[in-house]
Amino acid sequence: MEYLWALLVGLGLAQVATLITTVYLHRVLAHKSIQLHPAATIFMRFGTWMLTSISPREWVAVHRKHHNFSDVEGDPHSPHIEGYWRIMIANVYYYRREANNDNTLEKYAADLPYDRLDKVLLRNGTLGFGLTGVILALLMGLGPGLVALSTLAVVYLLLNAAINGAGHTFGYKSFQNDATNLRLLALITFGEGLHNNHHARPASPKLSAFRGELDPAWPVIRLLVALRLAEVVGKVDEGWENHRRRIPAPTAVGAPTEN
Repeated sequence: MEYLWALLVGLGLAQVATLITTVYLHRVLAHKSIQLHPAATIFMRFGTWMLTSISPREWVAVHRKHHNFSDVEGDPHSPHIEGYWRIMIANVYYYRREANNDNTLEKYAADLPYDRLDKVLLRNGTLGFGLTGVILALLMGLGPGLVALSTLAVVYLLLNAAINGAGHTFGYKSFQNDATNLRLLALITFGEGLHNNHHARPASPKLSAFRGELDPAWPVIRLLVALRLAEVVGKVDEGWENHRRRIPAPTAVGAPTEN
């Protein structure tokens, strides 16, 4: 039972890491559609450090370049360029390859310089993730702690690979871009599976656009707003039809009806 509990803990932590990724790294930093209270920002920064080992500046730079070269030469992780299974299996390699490019960081994340906390501590993502492992081992025992940590790492990496791979290969399209919407993927990635919607309006703080679509991160964001820990900057529901037209209904296989 202790190993089953460890597996569940790892799955839960992977979901927390995915929520932090979509709210903080994606909507707050990369697209600036949400602003966070300093207290919430500190929580998100340490959550990113301890659960993902990601440098926010690197993640933002890679993601912005992905938007700039979406599914054409120059995209850091396109299944149309590299191949679907390469992205699904080796997504972390393509991410690290681009994140290690100083030119990418200077061009796409110049507005996010490393501050003192980054330089002293948070740039060392391995240390943060290792600290999480130590805490899990102390709380659960060495074996279960390693199972929980491994589950966190594997599930988090698989979900990110699915967004970049399956989210540009399978599913329906509501807008004219090469990304796709997968409702099931959206449920387990806090809305990130609505990838076609996101590429249509990258600055939208909510990723669901039409009836039948669910962005599970949106209620969390609304709660943060109610607690005065966040402020929504971008437009939410208005603008979908005017920003980029929906593709004709016969082509949009399985597309949901509009609100």
